[in-house]
Amino acid sequence: MKLPDTSETIAAQATPPGAGAIAVIRLSGPSAFAAAAAFLSPPPAAPAHRMAYLLAAKDGTKLVDRVVTLFYRGPASYTGEDTVEISCHGSPYIIRTILNLAVKNGARIAAPGEFTLRAFLNGKLDLAQAEAVGELIASASAGAHRAAITQAEGAISGEVRSLRTGLVALLAEIEARLDDSYGDIPALEKRAFLRRAAVARKKAQALAAGFEAGRGIREGVKVVITGAPNSGKSSLLNSLLGYDRALVSREAGTTRDTLEAELDIDGFLVRFTDTAGLNARPATQLEKAGMRRASSAMARADTVLLVKDASIAETPSDRRAEKEVAASAAAAETIRIFNKADLPVKRRSTAGAETISCRTGKGLARLRGRLVARQKNIFAEGAQAIVTSARHFEAFFEAARELSALEEIIKNKTPGLELAAEHLRGALGALASILGETTPEDVLADIFKNFCVGK
Repeated sequence: MKLPDTSETIAAQATPPGAGAIAVIRLSGPSAFAAAAAFLSPPPAAPAHRMAYLLAAKDGTKLVDRVVTLFYRGPASYTGEDTVEISCHGSPYIIRTILNLAVKNGARIAAPGEFTLRAFLNGKLDLAQAEAVGELIASASAGAHRAAITQAEGAISGEVRSLRTGLVALLAEIEARLDDSYGDIPALEKRAFLRRAAVARKKAQALAAGFEAGRGIREGVKVVITGAPNSGKSSLLNSLLGYDRALVSREAGTTRDTLEAELDIDGFLVRFTDTAGLNARPATQLEKAGMRRASSAMARADTVLLVKDASIAETPSDRRAEKEVAASAAAAETIRIFNKADLPVKRRSTAGAETISCRTGKGLARLRGRLVARQKNIFAEGAQAIVTSARHFEAFFEAARELSALEEIIKNKTPGLELAAEHLRGALGALASILGETTPEDVLADIFKNFCVGK
């Protein structure tokens, strides 16, 4: 996959498609002013930077619309290039006509994310900040917005640059000794060197370790509700949501398929999946299919709520549910829910479990808080650099791995400095990929293709 030709002038609608009160059309590139002047009247001879003009957009002699136009002279623009932003009425016909006029006069329609790609290539943003722009647009909760805005403002980039400064200093110490053929420089102070390397490694590890919670902030925490038939799974879903999303009946097996719903808890998105009951002896093919789907959902979950009916003794289906969760959701957090606490209790909850009543609401507030505890802790601890990208996670993990190998080499009685230098360069290369300094074109193209066309 190749990057688009960034020497050309591009145009695109920057506002969402469809009819609306106002639409914004953006042009950027070396011929942006000339292309816009060809259909805007009267064309400003030397438009002032960041000055708004009320102009007529014309197709030949025909008036298309009266538009407010802003001119930005590069490099003082979002893309770093000459840029024109045209605010017109949000008629699909007007938008389409103005875009056609831009193309007729030397522009081409922008590729997805091409404006932000140009901002990156022209040094207005590093790659971590550019990616955060896409996440900011896609943010669906207060937590996702906060994580994205801090990254767009350079939180991750700052952590990378701080780490890199320390590693460059370590590499300089090693390379100075490698170049010292006369032995004029004292031997490496191993203890101090190892202490500084360990600080950098632990920082990289801490950033990588925050990825799971960070991914939950960006994408939403995936919570699967499972358990034996008639244990109150659907009642739990309805109670957590605060409205009736799932059908509830005294008859076992009401839910035959997976049922999904979303909830904002304290600014964090939680994606619930209610599943078919895990019956010890499924009687029909439909029941078996429902249980397979339940297992598949659990395999993708961040958290599994294993619901048990506390008003009855343990059943074979409860034991089957325990086995299914252990087999399918080994990587997920499992929270055991002892439901129907408003009825006479026949079994007690276990350590780490939650006792609730969907009828009275007992325990539900505590459970809601527990579902987003990891995400809330990130912000409560004051951490601003939150890793939400798998690409960044891999880079921090690789940097930490290289630094671990470096420490093992330096600990040797006669450390191999050439190999130590290579591990430091590997760590620096991994960090540089986050900022886009060593990122291949196909990776860049893959990142920006997921942006909307006008950004």
